[in-house]
Amino acid sequence: MSDLTKRFQEIMKDIENNVSDKDVLDYVNKKISEISMLHMEVIDDMASIIKDKIESMEKVQKAMESKISKIEATVTGIENDIYDDGFDFEIVCPYCNTEFTADVESKSDIRCPECQNIIELDWNADEFSGACSGHCSSCGSKCGSSFFDEDDEDEEDEENDDDM
Repeated sequence: MSDLTKRFQEIMKDIENNVSDKDVLDYVNKKISEISMLHMEVIDDMASIIKDKIESMEKVQKAMESKISKIEATVTGIENDIYDDGFDFEIVCPYCNTEFTADVESKSDIRCPECQNIIELDWNADEFSGACSGHCSSCGSKCGSSFFDEDDEDEEDEENDDDM
């Protein structure tokens, strides 16, 4: 039995023992019941308010968890971009001109997925020398030839003819 219930019963017993008139005792019991009901209504109202606040807080918490989840995904993506252990490179096979992406970290050669030829990776090549091996997509397939190929020279001749 809870302390509150026990204390209430002690008070009621004390009233019964000290009030000799039955009409007065009934009146006191009735008023104590009314007071108890008022307190119960207040407690119910408070419980309802607390329940509404908890539900509101749970909604806010779910929204925050959703935002945190999105932020975590973004941060994970950024971490993967910054701290990615792999070295993915775009490679064009010099044998069949197939373009593919591969993780070439600490490899000296790689197999072309199309023609199965072994492509040697030269990590000591001077990237900025301007020399091109003739097999990249960044220079517009002008690798290994003069700055203008034959088609470009023909277009330039046609432009000069139009000016005359």
